[in-house]
Amino acid sequence: MSKTLPIAVQVYSVREEAERDFAGTMKKLGEMGYDGVELAGLYGKSAEEIRDSIKAAGLTAISAHVSYDELAGDLEKTLQDYETIGCRYIVIPWLGEDRRFGAALYEETIKGIPVISEGCKKHGMTLLYHNHDFEFAKTPDGTYALDQLYAEVPADVLGAEPDTCWIKVGGPDPSEWLKKYSGRCPLVHVKDFRRKADGVDLLALGEGEQDFPTLVKTAKECGAQWLVIEQDDHPYGTPMGDMKKSLDYLRELGKESDMTKIIKAGVVGCGGIANGKHLPAIKRNGKIELVAFCDLIKERAEKAKEEYGTPDARVYTDYTELVKEDVDVVYVLTPNNAHAPVSIAAMKAGKHVMCEKPMAKTYAEAKEMVETAKETGKILTIGYQNRYRADSQYLKSVCEADELGDIYYAKAHAIRRRAVPTWGVFLDEEKQGGGPLIDIGTHALDLTLWMMNNYEPASVTGSTYRKLADQTQTGNAWGDWDPEKFTVEDSAFGFIKMKNGATIVLEASWALNSLDVDEAKTSLCGTKAGADMKDGLRINRVHHGRQCVEKPNLGAGGVAFYDGEEERPQDIEAEIFYNAVTKGTPLTVKPEQALVVTQLLEAIYESAKTGKTIYFD
Repeated sequence: MSKTLPIAVQVYSVREEAERDFAGTMKKLGEMGYDGVELAGLYGKSAEEIRDSIKAAGLTAISAHVSYDELAGDLEKTLQDYETIGCRYIVIPWLGEDRRFGAALYEETIKGIPVISEGCKKHGMTLLYHNHDFEFAKTPDGTYALDQLYAEVPADVLGAEPDTCWIKVGGPDPSEWLKKYSGRCPLVHVKDFRRKADGVDLLALGEGEQDFPTLVKTAKECGAQWLVIEQDDHPYGTPMGDMKKSLDYLRELGKESDMTKIIKAGVVGCGGIANGKHLPAIKRNGKIELVAFCDLIKERAEKAKEEYGTPDARVYTDYTELVKEDVDVVYVLTPNNAHAPVSIAAMKAGKHVMCEKPMAKTYAEAKEMVETAKETGKILTIGYQNRYRADSQYLKSVCEADELGDIYYAKAHAIRRRAVPTWGVFLDEEKQGGGPLIDIGTHALDLTLWMMNNYEPASVTGSTYRKLADQTQTGNAWGDWDPEKFTVEDSAFGFIKMKNGATIVLEASWALNSLDVDEAKTSLCGTKAGADMKDGLRINRVHHGRQCVEKPNLGAGGVAFYDGEEERPQDIEAEIFYNAVTKGTPLTVKPEQALVVTQLLEAIYESAKTGKTIYFD
């Protein structure tokens, strides 16, 4: 467990010892096996002295409790001290009675928190709030006061450090509370207690009422980065003795309850696809540690590290340095022209690779990736996550059961009406290798080939068009594009003949004047039945001499759902990749399949350029 969630101690738990001998106390905590500390004051010492004592003990200064009034009083000086110490988080430990919900200074406080948060960000830190039980008093509208605070201040301004003891004393179940604010709680206070007539006794972990196996599991699932042990009082033991017992309890709990193998990952490319798909999925997975980030723009890598990385994650601007890291896997999330060189370098360095789609800019590059995977024995898979949708999974099972018969005609649909991506490098032919065909057409073609289980093309005839790219009043979903930067096609079409005689028509466009809009979908025509994804999944057949259409119910209880909730395709993708790496289970997206997709895309471009049909041996 400690590999997944490092463990820190709130120094307030041993405040008297720290007051007498701060450096010696840090040394003892480091020798116990703690990973880090959370400060509650500087004990009359300079920031440099605090920093050096923590560092000498082999600990990480992850955070500090600092009162709202101290922060508001001299924000810059206060933050400079904690930046010097190396803290990543500043935590407001409570709000005084006059600053709580409904009190005289509440509105002033709500306005002041964003100012403090912005100051924290300038110093490379994140602002959090630590609750007590009194914040679970009900507001006039029936919500908790703490809910009101988190509703009025956005998560990117104020994160949370849930104190699980005071949550339970206040009323809610701590695990459910963590789920409620999943993704907002990088630090979680673990604290045990036993109720008594006039309050509670605070105890070493495992001696009270808390369900820590569930709490720890939930904390990991909800994106926590650290567990922080805090015990304000020690009625039945000594401060250092209780800290040792609590740490030993968590370590033992980890051995008993979490035998899951944790793998380390590096990420090359920290742009849109990383932040929109892979990094959140990895975080939710909980079994993949992100320990290295690389991007040509260093600030993007640093931002990704801050949100998704381990506390000691490294940042690079050169992927050749990242692949030297002690990581098990590398995620390649770059523009298309970098897919092959980064993937090949990672595999030659002994890393397994998850590469975003398309496999590569060219067929030759993709082929070299497949060959490298075979030579090195490393796992290589490609990010065709649409295979994991509920409708895709169901249709695949239908095809595998031969319910459609011989599929001899199919259409691969990737049509948008006016939805050209205007950010990043989408419009850059040099970096991407093409436009909608290689961007979204690749998903539709992958789905179609996968359903047919047919990867033997005979010939391709293709056409590409740049008919709308020079328009200026575009009605585009993401605002008008720049015609001068629009160097790729705006639509493309392919006619593919397979060696077994089957025919596939591929249509791909970001901006087609059409009301028939479909993206990452397929239509299949077989000898027994047909299927399409036009209006949900539809299967058409003749049954008892009558034409009929079946529409499977893919709601709760369907093939891609768990406990009544739909699983995200990217989450399934992350889990399959993890299992392939740790258990040797089969990949869903094999590199040899993705290679054929790239081969066909390139052939369509070549056919469009030459005006000739491309034939394969």
